[in-house]
Amino acid sequence: MVLAALSLLAPSFAASAQEAQAAPRPNFVVIFVDDMGWGDLSSFGAEYIDTPNIDSIGQDGLVMPQFYAGSNVCSPSRAALMTGRYAPRSGMQFVTRPHSDWGLPGEEVTIAEMLRDVGYATGMIGKWHLGHRLEFWPTEQGFDSFLGVPYSNDQEPFSLYRGTEIVEREIDQTTLEDTYATEAEHFIGEHADEPFFLYYASNFPHRPLFFPPENTGRSGPAGDYGDTVETVDDSVGRILAALDEHGLRENTVVVFTSDNGPWFQGSNGPFKGHKGDTNEGGYRVPFLLRWPAGIAAGTHNDDMSMAIDLLPSFAKLAGAEIPQDRVIDGRDVTAMWTAGAPTPHELLYFINNNGLAAVRSPRFKLLLSEYYRASHIDFRRYTAPKLFDMLADPQERYDVANRYPEEYARLMAMADQMSAEIAPMAVERGGIYPEDPALPLGPVLEESR
Repeated sequence: MVLAALSLLAPSFAASAQEAQAAPRPNFVVIFVDDMGWGDLSSFGAEYIDTPNIDSIGQDGLVMPQFYAGSNVCSPSRAALMTGRYAPRSGMQFVTRPHSDWGLPGEEVTIAEMLRDVGYATGMIGKWHLGHRLEFWPTEQGFDSFLGVPYSNDQEPFSLYRGTEIVEREIDQTTLEDTYATEAEHFIGEHADEPFFLYYASNFPHRPLFFPPENTGRSGPAGDYGDTVETVDDSVGRILAALDEHGLRENTVVVFTSDNGPWFQGSNGPFKGHKGDTNEGGYRVPFLLRWPAGIAAGTHNDDMSMAIDLLPSFAKLAGAEIPQDRVIDGRDVTAMWTAGAPTPHELLYFINNNGLAAVRSPRFKLLLSEYYRASHIDFRRYTAPKLFDMLADPQERYDVANRYPEEYARLMAMADQMSAEIAPMAVERGGIYPEDPALPLGPVLEESR
């Protein structure tokens, strides 16, 4: 059974949504790791990797095993989380590279901008990956402070920035997670007396894998990957301890999740597919949330949700307004968190670059295009899209389209409607891959000044 690994988290639901809303405005800490799979946490079934600090977030709060990243790759996923919108709406459906001259447009409204407008201090630590030129930089997108890097740790030049200034031109990645955790401790202490939003975006366990020498062999058979994940777990422990130290545990919403499924290593749990694939393993990621003031320990909600839901949900809890002049695809899911409510989504859409890969209803998933292990099949061209019963077969093994023709037709109609909606948003990005640069490599910010 898919959820067997979560049996230790017995379902019990918290106080009502009305009681949660009556609480003072909470702080928000979003811990967003890079390329960690659904099955890479010990509470989600990891056999060799031990993640007690990350696990404690769910044990003391909420676990949602049917949670999805906003995309199956880095930049689109981060854009979806930050804006509450599917990536094509912001033109961010491809991964930015060191030679890219584009990024998250300034007219997009991020979680940081939304919360800053209602009095929150906002800080970002870690991997941005939404454009490395000055006009796209975190400090231009709602963050008061930034310590981190422009993109993934396999891209160059890979330098550490504070604000817009380089503080470490050639990063020692064995100490990078410690640097981030130390900065998180400072940020929490500095803003303990005011509402704050901390976005902590670790570079790991994206390859290449790094960890302090003393952690070598710590996870045994899980190798360097497991040692890297356990190093991230240490950082999460330090963040949680800093909240405790400053008396912020009760009314801080702590979210832990990943930007997509695992890449060359790591576990997708029982699901098919990895990072970049259009099956479940590319999109389904762990999601744990702790908020003692509003959510009882051991809460469990098995309905579907997506990273696009964070922006409207944070808006609800912070008393902020979501943008009214654009489509916001996310929904307020605070009742899912606090009262065991069903998903407010009739459908979720899975975007792959410029196209629609799948449509998910609470029970079924219509898979339109399969990109798996370097093979790409557009079912609409070569055969028929497949329908999976996700409650009975989350591993996407058995096509049941002929068993549920009405549902198949309904989801096909919704897929055609969404495909037509995003078609005008299609973009061509030159130099998507490092071996085919469209622009010369150069200093990250200096070209923009």
